[in-house]
Amino acid sequence: MSIVEYIGSLSDVYGIADFSIEKEELIEMYGEDICKYPYAIAIGHKMIEEIIEKIPLTYTDDDLAKEYLDEYFNSFQRVSKIADKIIDYIQNEGFNAIKLDVSGTNPELNLKKPFSNKASANLSGIGWLGKNNLLTTKEFGPRLTWATVLTDAPLGEYAGRPIESLCGDCQMCVKACPGKAIVDLPNPKESYSPEKCGEFLMKRKESGHQVACGMCLYICPFGNKKSKELMGW
Repeated sequence: MSIVEYIGSLSDVYGIADFSIEKEELIEMYGEDICKYPYAIAIGHKMIEEIIEKIPLTYTDDDLAKEYLDEYFNSFQRVSKIADKIIDYIQNEGFNAIKLDVSGTNPELNLKKPFSNKASANLSGIGWLGKNNLLTTKEFGPRLTWATVLTDAPLGEYAGRPIESLCGDCQMCVKACPGKAIVDLPNPKESYSPEKCGEFLMKRKESGHQVACGMCLYICPFGNKKSKELMGW
């Protein structure tokens, strides 16, 4: 089994990014070490569908809110273990590989700031940053957690290129956001306000509720069949 076949057997979705294409921008943002290895494998792992579908109920049910929070963090642990298996496989093939999981760091790398796993997924062409600033894929929307494996394995022929956002005129996450943290602009750096998102979550905490939301993740028509029907897609 080839390396890419093995990656595909473990991942719900994956992509390969050639860091040499965006080398200057990556080094400016993260420092020289981010390009120590030429390729990045973006690994996407689905969160449990039954739990995601209950997100609208979490605003009035703290038990369901905790269930969602637990799944959110557990899914990161699962994708991290998948990355570990891929690293072992690559190393057994005679190449080097290291992991950047939810922390966005690795002891081997001296980075200016933690790496965003959304960046490797975006550069690999398997998804785009939506108006909610979440990495969104055609298959599963934003209902994924991510890990990145950096490697010198010769994966250039499998590398993708960034794709344009497919959000278009859709405003579902804009209208659904209870914290008014998303506006209808194409650039996620401008459309999403982490400050307003944080303010909403802090109000939840101050009122004695679980610090959970996830409505923009739930409502996206790329992952939500009901929303997709409403959009007429």
